[in-house]
Amino acid sequence: MLRKALSPLRAAVIALATTAVVVAAQGPAQAALPSGYWSEMNPTGSCSTSCTKNIYIYTSGNNTLVGWGQFQADPEGGLPGDAIMACDELADGWGIEMRMDINPTSPWQTDRVASTRGHNSPWCTGFQTGDIAEDTLVGLRMCIVQGTQEYCTPTYNART
Repeated sequence: MLRKALSPLRAAVIALATTAVVVAAQGPAQAALPSGYWSEMNPTGSCSTSCTKNIYIYTSGNNTLVGWGQFQADPEGGLPGDAIMACDELADGWGIEMRMDINPTSPWQTDRVASTRGHNSPWCTGFQTGDIAEDTLVGLRMCIVQGTQEYCTPTYNART
């Protein structure tokens, strides 16, 4: 049986549909923080030596701190380097996760997570750590989580 050659338009539609399936199969999208929540990272900017970055999530109604996470680039004062931790400050039924993507690309891929899931608030995790080469770019996100629901901050970048 002879097959007819694909027209350029039909080939493009098939290629686009295949790409959409591949993109959709890469994992669930993480929703942005819901209305009424906001986040910030301190300090902002880059660090030339020992660097600690904190990400905070607040509710905007009364600026209540919901939770926070910390990235510790280098060992300092008894704290490990290349480490993240998370703290849940608000007893609202939601947990807090600090997520790290080492050498971030698109789409996001969580390589390390510190999670308060399953613990009553207020509660902080220990540091989740592992050696990462110096001056490596890492992406950091804080998420509020409950069951399969999750809402995350934008990605904040830092270096080890």
